[in-house]
Amino acid sequence: MAVDAYDVIAAFYDLEFADFRADVDLYLAFAQRSGDPILEVGCGTGRLLVPLARAGYTVHGVDRSPAMLEHARRRLEQEGLTQVRLYQADMVDLSDLADGTYRLAIVAVNGFLHLPDRCAQQRALAELHRVLQAGGLLLLDVLHPTPEQLRALEQPLAWDGSWQLPDGSRLDRFASRSVQATDQRITTTLFYDRIDPSTGTVERRVATYTLRYVHRFELELLLERAGFAVEAIYGSYELDPLTDDSPSMLVVAERRADVTRYARR
Repeated sequence: MAVDAYDVIAAFYDLEFADFRADVDLYLAFAQRSGDPILEVGCGTGRLLVPLARAGYTVHGVDRSPAMLEHARRRLEQEGLTQVRLYQADMVDLSDLADGTYRLAIVAVNGFLHLPDRCAQQRALAELHRVLQAGGLLLLDVLHPTPEQLRALEQPLAWDGSWQLPDGSRLDRFASRSVQATDQRITTTLFYDRIDPSTGTVERRVATYTLRYVHRFELELLLERAGFAVEAIYGSYELDPLTDDSPSMLVVAERRADVTRYARR
């Protein structure tokens, strides 16, 4: 049976991202503005759930990967934040969540781009519109796919990092990345090699995933069709203006109440 790529990545995700906090203050500021409850879709191992819950907000997390959610559950338990609800679901089907529940929805660090095509992205936005309250905010953090950015992402197979694991073994990661511009896709393959220090044996796990990137005005149209009004698109977590040099687009959109949506087209 094929192993889900995200379940493979989950075992090693926190080695790289556990201490990534560049966006935390931004989401806390928007949480203060919007109020709760808050939904994070693609919550992974709980990197953002913990600071939001620790700040006193009611927050729920959704992820499609059981392994990611198990890591998140353990992290939340260690922090004593057992009130955080976790749901296993794909963002195109949030049927476990009631209509009009949330004041803020967050899809951080390219989570939205893991959806495979435009139709799936449109369905996901329709679901996010459904579970948000009227006037609620949606925050999307996605790659800004300029030609320079896409060229920089192209990468033949190469060493991509090393970590010392708690059991004394070493983990080496190798990565390859290709851009398919016609289909607006970026395919990444990760090789995780765990090296036993006593025997020198190597245990390899492989994960391949694809991002379907979107351009600025395409994303604005998707949001409009789903019933959102784009408030702003920033180029950094410090809310700098979006420029040709911005590596990412941080989109702030408001859920409109009176709108005809086109989610299934």
